[in-house]
Amino acid sequence: MSVSRSTLRNIAKGHDNGSIPMAMRAAKAAGVTVEQLLGGLAAADRCPTCGRGG
Repeated sequence: MSVSRSTLRNIAKGHDNGSIPMAMRAAKAAGVTVEQLLGGLAAADRCPTCGRGG
């Protein structure tokens, strides 16, 4: 993603908000939408679309 470790560390610690282009690249790399990326954590055993477990 062409971003430094210190930048990622600062974002993870809440010292930096990142940028819109960075969020878009991270979402693309993760295979999710920006909304899903920024929307919070989801349970791994749940469908990301409907929330049903399975």
